[in-house]
Parts: sequence; C-alpha cells; structure tokens
Amino acid sequence: MKTFYKLQAFFLAVIIATAGFIPAVAYSKYIDDIIGYNLQSSSSSSVQEWIDGELTENAGLGSEWYVIALSNHGKYNFSEYKKSLIGYLSENEIGSASSRLKYALTFVAIGEKDEPYIRNALENSIGKQGIMSLVFGLHLLNNGYVSEKYSQSNLISEILSFQLADGGWAIHGENGDVDTSAMTIQALSPHYFQDSTVKTAVDNAIDFLSVRQNENGGYSSYGVCNPESISQVIIALSSLGIDAVSDSRFIKNGNTVFDGINLFRLPDGSYCHKEGGESNSTATVQVMSGAIAYEKMKNGKSPFYIFAKTETEAETTTDIITTQSSAYTKKSEKATWSTVTSVTLDVATQVAESQTDKNDSIPLIAALFVIMVLICIALLLKSRKNVKVMIAAILIGAIVVCCFIGYVLPEGNADYVGTVTISIRCDTIKDFPQKHIPADGFILDETKVEIKNGDTVYDVLSEVCQKSKIHFSANMTYIEGINNIYEMDFGKSSGWIYFVNGESPSVGCGSYELSDGDNIQWHYTCEMGKDLDISYLK
Repeated sequence: MKTFYKLQAFFLAVIIATAGFIPAVAYSKYIDDIIGYNLQSSSSSSVQEWIDGELTENAGLGSEWYVIALSNHGKYNFSEYKKSLIGYLSENEIGSASSRLKYALTFVAIGEKDEPYIRNALENSIGKQGIMSLVFGLHLLNNGYVSEKYSQSNLISEILSFQLADGGWAIHGENGDVDTSAMTIQALSPHYFQDSTVKTAVDNAIDFLSVRQNENGGYSSYGVCNPESISQVIIALSSLGIDAVSDSRFIKNGNTVFDGINLFRLPDGSYCHKEGGESNSTATVQVMSGAIAYEKMKNGKSPFYIFAKTETEAETTTDIITTQSSAYTKKSEKATWSTVTSVTLDVATQVAESQTDKNDSIPLIAALFVIMVLICIALLLKSRKNVKVMIAAILIGAIVVCCFIGYVLPEGNADYVGTVTISIRCDTIKDFPQKHIPADGFILDETKVEIKNGDTVYDVLSEVCQKSKIHFSANMTYIEGINNIYEMDFGKSSGWIYFVNGESPSVGCGSYELSDGDNIQWHYTCEMGKDLDISYLK
C-alpha cells in the first residue's frame, strides 16, 4: 500500500509536468521570461550586456520602450545607450512632435534629467501633433519639468477637451480608442485624487475600458485583439492603484487581462501581435511594460511614467546571467521515488516558468521519458499480483508516451503559405532636403517576404522594418511614421497609405490578411492619396 501512495505522488508529479505547462500566477515571470528571450536572441549573458549591445545599437530605432521599461525594473548603467541616442538625434531630423517627446521622456527615465534635448522638446513639441503630443508632454511635466508655454493645469484642460462622448479618447474619429484612452489615463493619473474634474473624466474612461473588454479578458484595437492594447490598459489601471486581476469591472467570463495576454505568448517567451502569429517586438516590450507597471503597483511603488524615485523605492536588480538554453539544472541523484518525483516537479516548474524553445529541452524531456518508462516496466514486473499498481503503472506509461510524442511533434499552423512583396516609397516628398528622405523616393525596394496563414499587411511591414533597420512607429496597427517621416509632417492631410495589388483596401493594415503572391506598396501622401501617381501602383 505504501508503494501505491508513492505511485500516486509520482502520478501527480507527471500530471503537473505535462499538463499543458500552465503558467504560474507570478507576474514577475512575464518580465523574467521576456528578458530571458532577449538575452538569448541577442546572445547576451546579462541585462547590462544587452543594454550596451543590442539596445545601444538600436538607439532611436525602437529600443526606447525597452529602455524605459528596464529603467522601471532595476538599476542599470545607460551611459553607452545615452551616447548612441544623442548621436542618432544629432544626425537625424525628427519630424514627429510625439517622437521628440518620447525621446525626451527616455532621457528622463535613464536619469539624464539635464539633457538639453528635454528642454527643446518641452518648448517646441507639446501640442504640436494632436492628443499624443499632449499626453507625452504631460508625462514630462508630471516628472517636475516646467514649460514656458504649458502649465499642468492648462495642459490637462486641453486633454480633457478631447474626451469623446463614450468616455474614451482617440487620435481621430468620434469613437474612443482603447490604446489612446489608456495612454491618456496614464498621464492624468497623478492628478486623479487632487482634481475632481480629472477624477470625473478618468472615471468615465475607466467605464469605457470596462465596457470595451473582450470576453477572453483581452482588448481589441482597429478590430484586432492584441496584447499591446491589453498592456496599455494594465499600465493605466496600475497607475491608478486599480488591481486589474481582482477588480470585478475587468473580469469578463472569468477571464482577467493576464488571461487575455496569455493567448499571445510564444514558447520562446516572446509575444505575437495577433493570435497564432510570429514573435513581435512591439507586442513583447508592451507586455513587459504592463507586467512591470502591475508589479510596481502591487509593491506600492510609483506609476510607470513617474521616474523620480525615493531612496526606499530604488530597486536593486540581480542580473539574469544565464540564458534560456541553460535554464534547466542537471540532476545526477540516484533515481529513487523521492528524487524522481523531485526532478519531475522541478522540471515541471521550470518549463512552466521559462517556456524555453522545444529544441533545447527535448534531450531533457527524452531522458525523463526513458526514466519513467523504465520505472513503469519495473513496477509491472515486480507487482504483477497487485492489480491497482499495475493499472496505475500502465496509465502513467500511456500518459508519458502521449505527452512525449505530443511535445516533440512539430507545431501545427507553423508552415509558410507563400510569399508576398512589399515596397515603401515617399516620391511625393523626395525633393525635400532632409537626411531621412531618400533622393529617389525609395525607402525600401520591392522585397519578398514569406507569410504564414493569417499574416496581415501590418505584420509584414513590421517584420521588414525590423530586419532592414528602418525606423517604424505605430499606435497599435495605425501607422504613424516610417523612416522618421510622420503623418502631418507635410500638411494636415499627409500620412502613410497602403495598397495591395494596386488597390487601396477599406480596412486597416492590421485587419487585411494576405494571400500568396500579394503585392504591398506603402506610399507617403500629402493629399490623402490624391497626389499619388497611379501608374506606379499597378
């Protein structure tokens, strides 16, 4: 009977080890897994090496959100990154007011509070590009800066004047947008308890976000459920001290915001923008930011965008030195019941927490598989007269075999379904003498890209910009700027427009799913497309 109870314990351990790798409810693991993914993909042995390497190399080209997130997570040395960012900004003319404010906010985040770029952005960028330039401007003022043109009160008043009838905010249109609303709440949050007008407006916006939450716990933007929108909501709620996991207003059909985020998690620890898609850098860093904001709120620390820390609030961080490939500890103990159970539970916990690449962990799983099969055979031979033990041993063996086969088989829906071509042009402004505007109008010559089932125009644009190191800025799937050329840089009707096979679709680029052979063209227009030469669209 004693053996049977031990067998039950081992059976439970096997179930834990193989039952779908259910993530532990420890939100720091979202952060650790994303850091681990980036360390592995950048071949870095520590966070500091990652900062000094890949993030510094991409200063000005998209690493800012990671830098802001890391500045909230621990104490790191950003001196090399700072030099690179200053160099980038001195060599490139940044046309977008919102981007200039974002760079200024990055300097504040890394402790470079006296950097001249901040003062320049304060006086020349706030309010120059709609709602988001007001939001980023207020973030700067919330961190103790003073603008000669805007005070906190009149900046808040202007932001509140943009609130829509449904309680949300949007870059354009009459209906509130989840991302814009959440980001606006983040900037208003420090004034929530001091200003009754702000409190009323934010309460209405919170109701808006509650209504817009999906049944799976997630959020959609431009018709697409995505982790970026969910993360912005988490940051907003955390900034107000609202626990998005336990507040009933943000639990739908039993699902929380983190249940929604889990739908986009990939085995390597990164996140995709659209369920079933490939790893996406924007989605991944936004999830990390959301998890950090939530963790800070749970620990009673300052909101995500308030960077002035007190001494008691200054986090100390132990670098993650090991990469995901070395996440498992080798075991050499004799395979007794207690040690086998311990190894099984240890592997189950580490797999659930790290979600490493299957190819890396197959040898370990195979070894565990062999050990458990041998134990089952030994039990069968030794306990032929004990029917219960025999049945349990057979069940364990069957489960182990099925789980191992299911684990090592290649994942479905991962095959490419064809190729598309994509090009990016700005012919309408090629004669303007600016460094980031190519003389021939071609930002990206026609390039072939492999696609998977469900890939969208946005997915392909994001991928080629990453690989080609082309500056790319988007508010979820709404394209704000490419190659430092932004909407409204050349008039109120200027911006980016896309065509597929010569036609301009009536849906956003994040909703247009591609087929094999499609031809995508992105063009910068100064007159809502009326100034484009139709001949080169065919």
